[in-house]
Amino acid sequence: MEITIQDNPTPPTEVHEALAHHMPYSLPASRRIQFMNTSAGRQTEHSHILSTFAASNSPEQEFLIAYLDFSRGPNTEMWLYSSLENPTTASSITTCLAQLLALLARVAVLEQEYVNSSSAPRENPGNVLIASLHVKVWQLLKDRSLVAMQSPEHLKFLLGVGDLPVARELPGGLEWGVVGAEDIELVLSRTAIPYKAELMKALPSVAIRTSAGVPVAWAFLGPDGSLKTLHCEKEYRGRGLAKAVSVKLLRDRAVDLVQDGWYHADVAVENLQSQGVCRSLKGTVEWSIYYYAKMKSWLGQFVAFYFPTPEASQP
Repeated sequence: MEITIQDNPTPPTEVHEALAHHMPYSLPASRRIQFMNTSAGRQTEHSHILSTFAASNSPEQEFLIAYLDFSRGPNTEMWLYSSLENPTTASSITTCLAQLLALLARVAVLEQEYVNSSSAPRENPGNVLIASLHVKVWQLLKDRSLVAMQSPEHLKFLLGVGDLPVARELPGGLEWGVVGAEDIELVLSRTAIPYKAELMKALPSVAIRTSAGVPVAWAFLGPDGSLKTLHCEKEYRGRGLAKAVSVKLLRDRAVDLVQDGWYHADVAVENLQSQGVCRSLKGTVEWSIYYYAKMKSWLGQFVAFYFPTPEASQP
């Protein structure tokens, strides 16, 4: 089975159509590609839209689409979507695995090209940092020792635009704002996820502040359009502020990305408070993901040889 990886600096029409056809399962990759139209997520000279199909393919066929940009490191460098993730379509694990291995082989080549052309060294050479990796795809890679590291398992919540409540008035002494550059150190101190300050400064945010300007609750819109880094200071909990800041963020800052009726959020399985917020917004858990994982990109060019697909091994 010969698989060709198409490589484009911007998403061709067939990529948009395929991702739209597979909504809401393709949300993370689709939103990240949409985010290329914003100043924070803009295209760079190292941006790649990788896919396994040509313009003549129909969206019903098995396919793989990935956004890749090594210049984003050490923040997330890749989001991908495999048709294997869609539970409403029949997919061959053999075919999807072959597509993943072909992708990794191409990523290995692009990594070397990036190293040769960029003055900025890679923090994790031989690996690609990928976000929102579906558990089915993660398992295929994990079984073949292609996952170098991953975060704890997270739940993917889907939130319907029509189900979102209206923004509420804040209690006296509190006011709306955004997370400023001077607040990033506080934000990072409240999360166990190793975000980079430069990325957080660029992402859309909403904050609730005291009249003295002290932030007490906040949330960000991730590069894939997800609700992220939701937090409320301990002494202000129990007042509905986490829910309020989530609604405000999604309604005010995500509207340009959402034209298909869906918001989404990734919540760690042990984070019961954030799960409660998502459920209060009528969100439902639809699948599991790994928030970030390091894939061994440098192995891609060798794995196809050591793990041939059944089709490829036939005479």
